[in-house]
Amino acid sequence: MTETTPETTETPPEPGAPQAAFAIEGATAPTPARIAWGLGVGDLVLGGVGLVTLLVAALGAPDLVVLVLGLVLAVLLALAVRAQVAQPVAGLAGVGRLLVLAAALVVVLPQGPVHWLPLVLLSAAVVIEVGYARVVRVAVPFSSHLPGIDVRPSARLQPRWLGYAGPVAAALVLVSALTPVPAWLSWVFALAALVLALAGLADAALWVLQRRRAERRLTKTLTAYGPRFALHWDAQPGTGYQIGRWIPYLDRLGVPYVVVVRNPNSFAEAERMTDQPVLVRRGAREMDPVMVSTLRCVFYVNNALRNVHVVRYAGLRHVQLNHGDSDKATSYNPVFRMFDRNFVAGQAAIDRFSAHGISTAPDFFEIVGRPQVEDVAVAVPGTPVRRVLYAPTWAGMHADSAYSSLPIGPEIVQGLVARGCTVIYRPHPYTGRNPELVAASQRILALLAEDRAKTGTEHVFGAQAEQVWSIVDCFNAADALVSDVSSVVPDFLYSEKPFAVAAMGGSVEEFFAEMPVARGGYVLSGDAGNLDAVLDDLLGADPQHAERRRLKTYYLGDFPAETYADAFLEAGRREIA
Repeated sequence: MTETTPETTETPPEPGAPQAAFAIEGATAPTPARIAWGLGVGDLVLGGVGLVTLLVAALGAPDLVVLVLGLVLAVLLALAVRAQVAQPVAGLAGVGRLLVLAAALVVVLPQGPVHWLPLVLLSAAVVIEVGYARVVRVAVPFSSHLPGIDVRPSARLQPRWLGYAGPVAAALVLVSALTPVPAWLSWVFALAALVLALAGLADAALWVLQRRRAERRLTKTLTAYGPRFALHWDAQPGTGYQIGRWIPYLDRLGVPYVVVVRNPNSFAEAERMTDQPVLVRRGAREMDPVMVSTLRCVFYVNNALRNVHVVRYAGLRHVQLNHGDSDKATSYNPVFRMFDRNFVAGQAAIDRFSAHGISTAPDFFEIVGRPQVEDVAVAVPGTPVRRVLYAPTWAGMHADSAYSSLPIGPEIVQGLVARGCTVIYRPHPYTGRNPELVAASQRILALLAEDRAKTGTEHVFGAQAEQVWSIVDCFNAADALVSDVSSVVPDFLYSEKPFAVAAMGGSVEEFFAEMPVARGGYVLSGDAGNLDAVLDDLLGADPQHAERRRLKTYYLGDFPAETYADAFLEAGRREIA
């Protein structure tokens, strides 16, 4: 059973994404240092240190000064890697390192070849390492599970290894060359670096050759395999749930297909999720060999920009599945109109488009339900609310998708804890991209840990809630939900359990108009001013129960529970016939 988690159009995930665990320690919010490095400031600084070192050596500075400056470059490089502003890959700061080696050459040149030749050998190693780095950037993973083609997914000598080995060798050779130690030590270090760089370059070159041979026969190999449809995916690493939720249902269609991954860094996630062929195709022209005669349809799971590279093939059916359904602005984006069909969960999705003045072709929509909720347990009437799932979304990529309730999250969780509730906390896996949300999430985690230690209440958070349990597991373990605007809410609607939704922008009245699903639950104001009243309804009388049952059909379709997923399967078979 795959997970249900919220949707986006640009590919960010929502709370409940499988595999993509939220880790405060691993937050990747863009810092000033990262931004500066990305703009080339880091290379400029490190190259500047190398240039200063060369100038100082040319002016006749003592050996110790040249050595210190060279080691400063190595330390700066290590700090850059440690701060994660630069990846520890081969070729990093190659210009700066070559300039420092040139400075050392100036110093030791009068001492004869025994002393300066190791520096030349190490310079050659740096040049080869830079060349290797360029090759491995091009030679991304090619494919997996495709009969007749077996291309290894990566270089045997990883860029990370050479990225560490190169600067370390440079530092050791500098120390050996510029201090009174046996000359043979610098030879050992230089030759080791050179051999490693040559081995890496040779391995990468053989890898590229293997890929080119596979590319030449790709169309023929795919035609023999005979895929009836393709699943197209362009997204960042950590968002594999976007296809993971659909693959089990696409498998049920019972025909061969191929998964086309446009971001090489996401290849490993896709490969783990399916036994069907997975292909990496980066540029628009790389799609041509994949468009074999057996293909009938392409399914999409988001509105990534590179979808247009495939929609341009007019002989195929192009069907948007999306990876979630909610009242977010991203769910009625006009970009959807470039597809032939839009599979939606219920009538609510269709009405969103018309309510916002977005016209579509008469046969554009097909209501297929949300097959991923077929394992969500429906509530037993009268069940008391003891366990509450808090599943906030993230900050969003744009202003119109900034729905996260985490700024008031600590107050929400404190209110639940004060009423004796057991809290299941499952934050959005992209929470770490926003420092404000990271701080709020840390406070929630600390609050839950403190209450568990104090009262023994078995709150569920961290790895258990985010990795071990699926979002459906969280739904089934909870008696109620607190969330914000995301597809977690419509999916939870299937359970008929009570929920509350935070309205983080505008008034509660405006929120009801823009987010009709909220009428089945209780709306929490953006300042949490009505928290007590909302919790009274959520945990107590639940006056919106009848409205919630009506909205369940409106949002998720009217299909029998025992054959709920069949609506999607029948619609999918029609598209690939």
